[in-house]
Amino acid sequence: MPFNIQEGIPPQVQQVMKDAEVTMETTVSGKTLTNKRTILGRTTENTIILGEECEETDPNGTKRKVTCTLEGDTLVFLYPNHDGKGLEVRQTFRWEGDKTMRMEYKVGDLEGSAEMQKI
Repeated sequence: MPFNIQEGIPPQVQQVMKDAEVTMETTVSGKTLTNKRTILGRTTENTIILGEECEETDPNGTKRKVTCTLEGDTLVFLYPNHDGKGLEVRQTFRWEGDKTMRMEYKVGDLEGSAEMQKI
């Protein structure tokens, strides 16, 4: 069931997020994945071991458990308790061509997707 990601988000915040530039750098060395994200002036860097449960910190400073795996050509992040109340979130990232990355997500029973362009 698709959902509106903007539902419940004030219009001012929606506009800020729409205009925000997000920079992501991901490096892989063996089974170690390092992800550096900058959004709205906040930078976080997380190192994850593929196939192992690890702790990740988001740009707001929230820490949560995540397991990252590689399924074929798709990078999968599984958050078994995203909100601290048992909400399971699954995010996948897959390249579609040389410059387009497709992100799909499932939040509880809701599903959605987005595309990002490589600069």
